[in-house]
Amino acid sequence: MDTIINPYRYLVEEIAKRIHDALINLGYKVSVKEILNLLEEPPLEKFGDLSLPTFRLAKQLNIEPPRLALNIAKNLSKDNLIFDVKCVRGYMNIFLNYPELARITLNSIKTLGLKYGHVPTSEKKKIVVEHTSANPIHPLHIGHARNTVIGDTLARLLKARGHDVETRFYIDDVGRQVAILVYGYMLLGKPEPPKDMKVDHWLGLIYAMTNTIIEIYDLKKKIEEAKEKENLEEYHKLVRQLDELMAVAAELRSKNPKMFDKLAQELRNKNHEVDIHRIMTSYENRADEGIVEVTRKITSLCLEGFKETLSRLGIRFDKWDWESDVVWSSLVKKIINRAKSTPYFTIHKGVPALDLPKLKNEELYEKLRIPKTFEIPPLILQRSDGTTLYPTRDIAYSIFKFQDSGADVVINVIGADQKLPQAQLRLALYALGYIREAQNLIHYSYEIVHIPGVKMSSRLGKMITLDEIINEAIKRAKEEVEKRTTLTNEVEKRKVIEAVGLGAIRYFLISIASSKPVVFEWDKVLDFEKNSAPYIQYTHARACGILRKYVEVYGSIRWNEIAYEKVNTNPNRKRIVKLLAKYPQVIAKAADELTPELIPEYLNKLADIFNSWYQEEPVIREQDSGERNLKAAIVYGVKTVIASALNLLGIEAPERM
Repeated sequence: MDTIINPYRYLVEEIAKRIHDALINLGYKVSVKEILNLLEEPPLEKFGDLSLPTFRLAKQLNIEPPRLALNIAKNLSKDNLIFDVKCVRGYMNIFLNYPELARITLNSIKTLGLKYGHVPTSEKKKIVVEHTSANPIHPLHIGHARNTVIGDTLARLLKARGHDVETRFYIDDVGRQVAILVYGYMLLGKPEPPKDMKVDHWLGLIYAMTNTIIEIYDLKKKIEEAKEKENLEEYHKLVRQLDELMAVAAELRSKNPKMFDKLAQELRNKNHEVDIHRIMTSYENRADEGIVEVTRKITSLCLEGFKETLSRLGIRFDKWDWESDVVWSSLVKKIINRAKSTPYFTIHKGVPALDLPKLKNEELYEKLRIPKTFEIPPLILQRSDGTTLYPTRDIAYSIFKFQDSGADVVINVIGADQKLPQAQLRLALYALGYIREAQNLIHYSYEIVHIPGVKMSSRLGKMITLDEIINEAIKRAKEEVEKRTTLTNEVEKRKVIEAVGLGAIRYFLISIASSKPVVFEWDKVLDFEKNSAPYIQYTHARACGILRKYVEVYGSIRWNEIAYEKVNTNPNRKRIVKLLAKYPQVIAKAADELTPELIPEYLNKLADIFNSWYQEEPVIREQDSGERNLKAAIVYGVKTVIASALNLLGIEAPERM
């Protein structure tokens, strides 16, 4: 038989065609597409596998719904796809022929292997996914983790759907934060990174120390001013802030007293804002090659740290785009000149801007996916000193992403707190005449990650780094795996521990819909009993173990001797077969609707049913050879689909645990 890459969809479409033919026989003209749109899955198994509510059709055809349902059922021939049809009050409930569904599904899995579920779309596109894009001033933290896992998973899903996908990281090396890091690094005498500390962690320490010391000096000045003005309320408020800051400073100093004291000495009595602004403008205007060289050097070092962290999670990028390259090119200048020629150009608060409120209308907001309630202010393009702002550079970079890659669609994975700036960006593109780009720039927003009892501040060096999370996950995974494993080979055991720890992070962060905040709790992340990577990985390893034993006792599965008709003898067999058949649809929907959380939801359901089934129905001890081959084929199907799905989530599927 031909390999059917999407078994469940195939069956639904074939049944829709049969209903269509039945309606034609009755003298009614209804398209197959209309029938497909009406077919639904009943809420309970007792109502069948598919249901056709005939109410809309009946109204259209001027007939009573119960009568129409019965007439269709009478003209619907039961064949190798349809086992039974029952009509209930205008609903036509269809029961599938499970032996045929099992035959189609299990043979497709056998033929396609890990590619089962990869259904090519008929609308192949070039898609750019920009994600992570953290400022190169400190190590990646737990907040970045959600961004990077979402972005990488979306890219994997879209590739599985047949799209041409390119991933990009935007290096935000222009602006005040990088200038502060450069400032501190230069005051320290441009030291070489220590060998006993990861370079991005070291740079993050310099950034946090520099920023904190500057804030302390600035606060002390404000305290003196409040004291002179005898503003006691302001004075006491500032003193409290200073006390908190001094505690942060003490913690930072404990990590490297020598470096902290040198920075404190060098920063004393300096005009910090003037110095930082000079570094910032010199780099943006490429006016001082010394500043350019230092900035590129330390940001490149920070990126090396990023790459090391990301590689542990199996995440790599196709392109690394420097914000400074965008600024130094003619793109930003072109944007400003082009803005001046549009009817939306204005002077707002004394500086060039785009009058975006002028664009407000319901139809345009709908096209650009902007909530009607958004009040979007004018977009300032330049500061009074001629330097550009991040949004202006973002406009230029957005155009660059489309033009450089030839993209049809660009997806920006950025936090939900950036909804307004991202809406401004799309409106600005539209105002500048980049209508295609505005309509095809997608903001994939996500909510923040909370760790109970932890308040983070990257500028003060108070953060839970992604490296710490990874190390803790592996440490905890080791404890759990050691309790359960039968592995004696230490190298193999170490691989399993890493796969479990790293998989647990990725699975947990992708399993929660991006619109919901994440509360990162270890007992949920590494739950070996339900809805977690370890639970799914153990289910996969169990399936592999059953198949190993099967091969030892009986040799390979005899696919031509499978008793498919015996799939009906156990409800869980049928449930598993149906879930396996639906897997390609789950992947297609997750990719098309950008909802990767559907995959963990699917995996958890499949694992639950499989674990119930294999405990109640032994495979190896089955005496009937046809039925035994069927059971083994079901196990093979589960093993293959879990491995395929975990691969799409960037998670390893160990065969032994």
